Amino acid sequence: MADEQVVKQLVERLSSEDAAVQESTAEQMKDLAQSSVEYCIALGQHGAIEPLIGLLDDTSKPVTMMAAQALGCMVACEPCCTQIREAGAVGSLVALLQPSQELPSDLLKAVLTLLLGLAHNQASCDAVQQANGIPRIIKLLEYAADDQAAEVQQEAALLLGRLSLSEACKGAIRGHFGIVTLLKMLDRPGLDRSSKEVVVRTLSILAVDNEVNQDHIREQYGIPVLVKLLEAMPFDGLTAAAADALRALAMSNEANKTAIREAWAVPLLVKLLGSEVEMSVIEKAVDCLRILTTGNEANKVALLTSASGLPCLVRLMENCPDQLVIERAAAVVGNLSTTDQFFSAIREAGAIQRLVRLLDSGSTNRTTEIAAKTLANLASESSNRKGIQLAGGVPPLMRLLMDKPSEQVMIAVDEALRRLEISAPERNATLEAFRYADARNAAVLAGAVQAAQQEAVQAAQEADSARSQQAAPLLTTKPFTRYSVAETVQLLSEIGLRDGGPFESNGITGGDLLDLEEEELKEDLHLSNLQAKKVRRVQSAFELFNRMMQTPGKSELTLTELRNFLSSSGRGEGDIAAIVNGFKQGLQKQTVATLNFAEFIQCYQWLLKTLHLMDQAQEPYDLPRANSMRGLSTSSSISDI
Repeated sequence: MADEQVVKQLVERLSSEDAAVQESTAEQMKDLAQSSVEYCIALGQHGAIEPLIGLLDDTSKPVTMMAAQALGCMVACEPCCTQIREAGAVGSLVALLQPSQELPSDLLKAVLTLLLGLAHNQASCDAVQQANGIPRIIKLLEYAADDQAAEVQQEAALLLGRLSLSEACKGAIRGHFGIVTLLKMLDRPGLDRSSKEVVVRTLSILAVDNEVNQDHIREQYGIPVLVKLLEAMPFDGLTAAAADALRALAMSNEANKTAIREAWAVPLLVKLLGSEVEMSVIEKAVDCLRILTTGNEANKVALLTSASGLPCLVRLMENCPDQLVIERAAAVVGNLSTTDQFFSAIREAGAIQRLVRLLDSGSTNRTTEIAAKTLANLASESSNRKGIQLAGGVPPLMRLLMDKPSEQVMIAVDEALRRLEISAPERNATLEAFRYADARNAAVLAGAVQAAQQEAVQAAQEADSARSQQAAPLLTTKPFTRYSVAETVQLLSEIGLRDGGPFESNGITGGDLLDLEEEELKEDLHLSNLQAKKVRRVQSAFELFNRMMQTPGKSELTLTELRNFLSSSGRGEGDIAAIVNGFKQGLQKQTVATLNFAEFIQCYQWLLKTLHLMDQAQEPYDLPRANSMRGLSTSSSISDI
């Protein structure tokens, strides 16, 4: 919860004429905005944003940096982001990027970070363009004033990528030679892989669904530059970004598909499908191959002439843990299956068997649709028809017809069965056999369920019988320090420490138990770590039980004492009522006037959990549910946890 009075005072102090006061106030606002969204909203509501923006005008003062950082923290809050944009911050920030300003690197980074936070919607992107910010940001890609230049360049490239979410900004970036500058950055000596990855991702965004930018990148010889990045070890985020950028360039662009092939990208992409490569890289590489082979015969040939191309794809379809990679690998094989000259290569690579297994992916799954379509394509050739039948492809295709598949899957399955020459009588007979088998399996399953239910009822009855034979819950009203050995052992048993032998044989009373040290528990009584932990729980529960009393050492804690303790600990009436009600539920009592220690220890774990959740402003912990899960009642055991 934000302290409104503190926020109001800070906003008032921001209007001071003293630059030092302004700077310290802006710093405090930054710290508050970092601490919680509530403070961000409060600062916006009490008018902090406009004066902070006003402090951006004079770059000669240290307060400018602090104001930019404070706004940078607030921009992550959506209401504040809107207020900052509507208050005209974009114009002020872009003005700071003028070359004549010669800002230090740390202030430049703060300004770029703030613009990056603002540029997550169309309105903000357009505002940056209208303020003539794009050429200034592009200029920062060549910034080389100090040792932080690389960070400024990376932030500028990142901001251009965010602005590229606007089609108008995509054109403006191209028009102001932003694409050319980004490509030059990739050839710059000493540029680290992290910065290169940001640049490549920005180029990828610029190319998505923008044919003019796709062509421009090709014309500026960007494709060989990106392909070269596929070679560099290690295969990491930069490699994945390069593959993704090539995919974006090839999307619906035949000239780029050709240029990518001629730059020898296909064998490099196949190499990235290896078993030692990170899955994120494999995913981008296989998707790039999917786009390259869509409707492009020359690229299909290039893939097949790569010795490990098809085997790698089949291996991914067989063993890959990532369903998306399986789907895309199957899609590449599906692209190859549209050309009959590749049929034998697909068959010999073992793809038919894997495609048949993919039919079990689910009747509405995209992978199932791809597998069915690919098998339909392959079934137009006699050797493949035989291969599909030998691989057991007909039954899963028929099974899909019974699963109410999507329209696309239904069309693909119908076409596959037609080409496999499955007659209507044969199809009907198979479907009838499936229905009979399903009905029989359902009957068997129903019988098994009924038997399991009967076993569960019997087990519950046996458990109830066993519990009824157990000793009655400990209800002694004497102080725990005066518990006998037998009473002490019974209390420990009720909280899950079933083996009372060590305590009984050593004559441990309630008072003795409270004095036991860790070393004595483990070395003299030979308790395990878990058993010792339960004894310490009794000791800590007894300490809290006595702290709640006005006169420690009594045998019972009154409800009034419990309420007073909770109130003095800062608990409100709602929390107190919830805790009292929890004790009633846990002890299965209509009223709770007093609690003896045996009752208190049953609810001790629940009480600690509830107090913690209340501190975290969450709902009170449900005691009956806690009992069933954690064994806090006498009917279950903590040792089962």
